[in-house]
Amino acid sequence: MSLRRSSQAKRCPQCLVHQDNCYCSQLKKLELRTRVSLVMYKKERWLPSNTAMLAQSCLVNSQLFLRGLPNEKLTAHFLDQENYQPLYLYPSDDAEELTTDVTKRYDKPIHLIVPDGTWRQTKNIHQREKLLSDIPRVKLAQTPPTRYPLRRQKYEFGLCTHEAISYALGVLENKNVQDLMLENLDVMVAAHLKNRPIFEKEKIHKGWSVKNQTKRPL
Repeated sequence: MSLRRSSQAKRCPQCLVHQDNCYCSQLKKLELRTRVSLVMYKKERWLPSNTAMLAQSCLVNSQLFLRGLPNEKLTAHFLDQENYQPLYLYPSDDAEELTTDVTKRYDKPIHLIVPDGTWRQTKNIHQREKLLSDIPRVKLAQTPPTRYPLRRQKYEFGLCTHEAISYALGVLENKNVQDLMLENLDVMVAAHLKNRPIFEKEKIHKGWSVKNQTKRPL
């Protein structure tokens, strides 16, 4: 067995990090009125640094659609408009800032639909998924800088998907939900940083203190 294959065999099948650093049991589960659906580019599914999968692990009322698989298409069942009012979280020119006043217009629970992938991939989802074309677009108000160090953001104001969902739920639900979601992100980051040399930890995430300096493959 190759070293690479052996490393993959030792990963947690859910969080995809080395089993010694699996953080699944530390995550706080949230059962919310708001439904969250992720439209994810297929290759993101197996990247340990993907935070959309973290969000799905935390949120009981959530679902995932992998875009790019053969013979798989979004359907009306995915939207469930009979029971939910869908809103599409994407900062397009016609997107409205997500506020409590926006949510008060609807008499149904909100179904927050979130694209996940690179900026180019999410733009393709926005432009090409016909089922989503008539759904109201919403965007976040100004947020704090990203706290996620495992991927470099293309834009100064960029957030990881989990952060974007967290801040949206802060509006749709409450601040406590937002804080619990961000705490779960911190748990994920801490688990990943245990796998990296201490000098790299200091470089990409100053302030973290991790005793175990042993480098293991993610």
